Amino acid sequence: MDDTPVVVAPNAFKGTLSPIEAARSMARGVARACPGRAVLLRPMPDGGDGTLEVLASALKADMRFFEVPDSGGRMRLVPFGLIRRRQGPVALIESAQVIGLTGAYGLFAARSTDGLGRLIRHVLDCGARTIYLGLGGSATCDAGTGLLAALGIRFAGLPHPTLENLDQIRGVDITGLDPRLAQTRLVVLTDVVNGLTGPSGAVVFAAQKGADPILLTDIDRRLGVAADHLERAFAIVARGRPGSGAAGGLGFACALLGARLVRGATLIARLTGLSAAIKAAGLVLTGEGACDAQTDYGKGPQLVAAYARRLGRPVYLVCGRIDGAPTGDFTRRVSLPPGRSAAEALSTAVAALLAP
Repeated sequence: MDDTPVVVAPNAFKGTLSPIEAARSMARGVARACPGRAVLLRPMPDGGDGTLEVLASALKADMRFFEVPDSGGRMRLVPFGLIRRRQGPVALIESAQVIGLTGAYGLFAARSTDGLGRLIRHVLDCGARTIYLGLGGSATCDAGTGLLAALGIRFAGLPHPTLENLDQIRGVDITGLDPRLAQTRLVVLTDVVNGLTGPSGAVVFAAQKGADPILLTDIDRRLGVAADHLERAFAIVARGRPGSGAAGGLGFACALLGARLVRGATLIARLTGLSAAIKAAGLVLTGEGACDAQTDYGKGPQLVAAYARRLGRPVYLVCGRIDGAPTGDFTRRVSLPPGRSAAEALSTAVAALLAP
């Protein structure tokens, strides 16, 4: 029997399992098929669902809660992490916890990122001058205008900018922007590398968030109008920056604020020691809820496959469903069997893959 360890490095199975829960389910499958074989858990969120949980564990953060509106305006308590450091507190925020797609309601075009801006303002009140912000899994597509408004930006004629009215912007005033941001290090973990506009921009993800076919034809134009005004006001061109299209354009808004945009999966991999774990292993397992063409835009499983390929290890992809064939170099691909809970289905699928 192969006694080399198995690395399990899944992303979230959105709406059912967090990356940590998915990793534990995979580990149970390995134990069923190969009793006694070592398993190295390296959950791999990429900026979206589950990022806060993994970051907080890796960086030993204290969890706090604050009440903000979700994407539809309903007030709710949301978690964030705070790390006490000599240089000042470090805050950990996940956009999906505030404006996530899971449980989203209301008209897609009317959803706002305002609550995320309020949470950022709150961690600034807590003294944070370094913020790690995970972007992904959002229900929004407002180019981050709601977030910017919550931080002091004014949009002429629009007290509450949303995708619904972005093309009505007549000007942008940045003089009221929270001055603490100028002394704040903002590191943004993006789950995709897409820019804001263009055929592979934020519009690519709008349909899965609830955009109707008619609106889909106009979203890119509306985002472009907002970008024109904001880039002029900030004297920065940011719409083409990789990751600026993440979370419906939140990456773009953060870039305007001077954020460093990084691939979330890359940063998580570094923090959790993914490369060293794969080097010690004989097999790698990864996966997420749905694998399709979007997996190739920088999602966690793609990065895991790249690491495994570089180190000469086979990598199996296990997903809730597989639509088409992601181009990542996966040795085997399998979708979950129907009729079971996600945790049980994932464990069963892994056990079947590894059965002698």
